[in-house]
Amino acid sequence: MKRLNLVVIICCLIMGCSGLQQAPISYFELQTPRPFGYLIGDEVNSRVIMETRSDISLDLNSVPVQGEVNRWLNINRVKVSRNQERGETVIDVSYQVFYAPNEVKMLTIPGFTLQFNMAGKIVEQAVPAWHFTLSPLKELAVRKDEQGYQYMRPDASPKPLSTQNLWLGVYICVMVALCTGFYLAYLYGYLPILNRQRIFKRACSQLDRLSVSDMGRSLVVVHNALNVVNGQPLFQHKLSEFYRLHPAYRTARQQIDWFFSFSNQVLYADWQAFGVTEWEKLKELCYLCREIERGSR
Repeated sequence: MKRLNLVVIICCLIMGCSGLQQAPISYFELQTPRPFGYLIGDEVNSRVIMETRSDISLDLNSVPVQGEVNRWLNINRVKVSRNQERGETVIDVSYQVFYAPNEVKMLTIPGFTLQFNMAGKIVEQAVPAWHFTLSPLKELAVRKDEQGYQYMRPDASPKPLSTQNLWLGVYICVMVALCTGFYLAYLYGYLPILNRQRIFKRACSQLDRLSVSDMGRSLVVVHNALNVVNGQPLFQHKLSEFYRLHPAYRTARQQIDWFFSFSNQVLYADWQAFGVTEWEKLKELCYLCREIERGSR
């Protein structure tokens, strides 16, 4: 009886020690897509997932390589991913089918054997073959209509594209072209009505760049502006006619009359006894006329 108990204890110890030895490949799974509904030229993707011991390395020479497998099957891509910490190896293989069946046919993607190196020893893991069905592109017997012609079914007509956005683009382009043309005509002076509202604006800008020492040039600037408004050279004895044709400028009559008298003394009598007071009055006249042409007065 004692001997029997001793044998049982020794067997339990041996079994316990053997359980401590971890299997080289602790997990294996082949993930495949649906096994039906494929046509010629389709790709079939499969994935192999394995968990191994950390001291085992995959022999890459045992992994399928890109290229032709047989007369109807090619391997397009092979990707091997390794997670050293988890001991996980993932192999993605993308196959492409070039078989043209006359009817639904069962095909087989051949299996292969993976090899691992473990302390100088070879450990193998078989990847099983996988079966799937391939469908023909058209019927084997082509149907015919009542007249005996081959029965043809055209593809469904595509949905017409909306032209709403196209017309919107046309309208936007037309508006941009019109605005650009209008602006260019305004810049080049082809819109005299609008340009008349800028006569004294330009004159005021020119006066801002001059000083009291440029009195002669300043007087010419204001004369030119009044000539443009009048449509012809404006002289002092024509002021009554000017006020009749341009009644808006009657509000500046006193300043304009002063301007012509002062201009005659400076430009024709060579009078130089002017100063800052006359310069300020000249600028006030120009700004007053600017307000009149804008309709502010």
